[in-house]
Amino acid sequence: MTHSPDGATTTRRGFLALAGLTALSACAAPSGPKPGAAKATAAAMDKLTSLVPKFVPLQAVKPDITSSVPGFGRDGFLKYPTALVDSITAKPGKGGTYKVMVPTWSPLPPPLGSNSYYDAVNTDIGATIDFNYLDGMTIHEKLPTLLAGGDVADVTTVPGWALTAVPDYSKAVDGLFEDLTPYLAGDISSKYPALAAIPTLAWQYSVFSGKLKAVPAWPTPMFGLVLFHRKDLWDKLGLTAPKSADELFEMGKQATDPKAKRWAFSDVFEIMREIYRVPRKWRKEAGKLVHAYETPEYEATVAWMRKVVDAGLVHPNVLSAKQAADTKELFKSGQVLVASDGFSFWAETLIQMSKEDPDFWMEPLPVFGGDGGKPEYRVNQDPSYTFIKKGTPKEKIEELLSLFNYFSSPFGTQEQLLFNNGVEGKHFTRDAAGAPQQTELGPKEIVGSYVWLGGRIDPIFESQAHPNYVQAATTWWNSAVQVRHQDPFDGIRVQEPGDFTAAVKPFEDKVTDIIRGRRDVSTLSQAIDEWRKGGGDAGREFYQKVLTDNGRA
Repeated sequence: MTHSPDGATTTRRGFLALAGLTALSACAAPSGPKPGAAKATAAAMDKLTSLVPKFVPLQAVKPDITSSVPGFGRDGFLKYPTALVDSITAKPGKGGTYKVMVPTWSPLPPPLGSNSYYDAVNTDIGATIDFNYLDGMTIHEKLPTLLAGGDVADVTTVPGWALTAVPDYSKAVDGLFEDLTPYLAGDISSKYPALAAIPTLAWQYSVFSGKLKAVPAWPTPMFGLVLFHRKDLWDKLGLTAPKSADELFEMGKQATDPKAKRWAFSDVFEIMREIYRVPRKWRKEAGKLVHAYETPEYEATVAWMRKVVDAGLVHPNVLSAKQAADTKELFKSGQVLVASDGFSFWAETLIQMSKEDPDFWMEPLPVFGGDGGKPEYRVNQDPSYTFIKKGTPKEKIEELLSLFNYFSSPFGTQEQLLFNNGVEGKHFTRDAAGAPQQTELGPKEIVGSYVWLGGRIDPIFESQAHPNYVQAATTWWNSAVQVRHQDPFDGIRVQEPGDFTAAVKPFEDKVTDIIRGRRDVSTLSQAIDEWRKGGGDAGREFYQKVLTDNGRA
C-alpha cells in the first residue's frame, strides 16, 4: 500500500486538520509572525535554473491509468503489479555508515541491531543507515536549537514548514549543509534516473542562498485540502454535483436536518477560497500585486461562509468555542456531509469504514468554481528537504546521492517494495490480489524512515480501500491538477518581513468573527485597511521587488 511517511499528511496544515483545529472551531489557524520571517530575503530562482536537475520522467511498470500532467498528475494502478522491476542493478552503497535524522509521528521502532527491517534494507543498499528520530509534532520547536548548535547528523531531513521556524533559515542551511550543485545540476538521468524524475518545482525550492543544498523529499499528497462529501448519503437525499457555490448552498439547506442530527458542512472556509479562485497570497494584475485579502473573490468567500453559518448549515460542534470538533468522526458518522481534509483521508477512511458499513462511500465533489467557472486548487509548494552535512568528503557525497537515488525508486520496483514494506513473509504478506499487507511485526519495525531519503510522486493504489477507489481518485486528481493555482512566486524562496507576517493573525481573527456572526460583513473593508497599514502594504513593496529581481514584474 502506498502512503506518505507514517501514513499521514505531513504538512503542518495536515496535522491541524488531523486534530480538528479549524478556523471556525479554533478561531483561526496559527498564522502569526514566524521567527524565520524576521529578515526578508528572496532567492532569485529564475536566474538559477541551471542549478537544478533536468526533469526526466521515470516509469518502472505501465500503469492502468496514465496521467497526462507530468510532474503533477498521478498514475493509477487498479491492481498491484505482478512483475516488479529491479531498477538498481548494482549496490548503490560503498560500505559507508551514516547517522541520519528524520521526523516521525509514530512510536519509535527497535534500533539498529534489533530491527530486521533495517538489517534487510541496509544489506540491500550496501551501506549502514542509523536513524535518529525527531518528534514530528514538536520538530518546529526543537529545530531552531538543533541547527543553532551546529552539531547535525550526516544527513538531516526537515519538512519545509518546520524549516521556516528557524531564524534566517537560509543562512543556517548555507552554513551547515553541503552544496550539491556540482553533483546534480543539469541532466543527471543517466547517473541518478530516479532523482531526475523528481519534479522541477521541488528542486527549485531546494535552492538556498544561490546553491542547490538539498534533495527534495516530495511526499504525496500534494493537495493540502480536498472538499469531500458523503456521496452515499448525498445520493439518497437526491442531491447532485453542484456547479457553483450558490448551488452548493441550496443543496446544503436540503441536506441539513438537525432533528436527524445531520448538517451539511464542517469548516470549509479554506477550501472554498480555492473554489472561489482566491490566490494563495498574491495575484499580479497589470504589473501590480493584489493580495488575496483584497480580491473580490475573497470577499465573496467570506460572505458565502457567513451565509452558511447564519443558515445553520454548519455542525454546532464545529462552531462551539468549548470543544474542538472531531470533524473526521462527524463526517464518518454522517452528521456532516461535506468536509475538507487532506487527500490521504479518502483512502484511510474507506479502509476503516468498509469494515463497518459496506455501503459507505465518499469522494471529492467534482471540480467546480464558486461563480460557476473553474476553481484554482493549490498544490503544496514546499517539499521536505534532505541535507548532507557540510564537510562530507566528495566520495561520501556521491555514495549518499546514489543511496538517495535508490530511495527515489518508483512504484513497481523491487527497491520500493523493500524500503516501503520490508521483507515478504516477515513484515508483509500478500492479499488475494497480490498486494502487500503488513504483518503484526510490520508496523512495529517500519515507520517512515528510508522513505524520507528520496523523492517521488507515488501513483494512486490502495487495494484495501474500495473497488472503485483507484478509478475515482485518479480521475479526480488528474482533473484537479488541470486547474491548479498558478502562483507568480512559484519556485522563488522568500523569507517575509516580520511586520507583514505579524499582520496576518489580527486580520484573520476579525474574519473569523465576521464568519461567526460577531462582526458585520461590512466591517471586512475596514479590516483590510487596517491590515494594509499594519504591514500589508510594506509586504507588497517587498514582494514587488522580489518579482522585479526575478524578472517577473
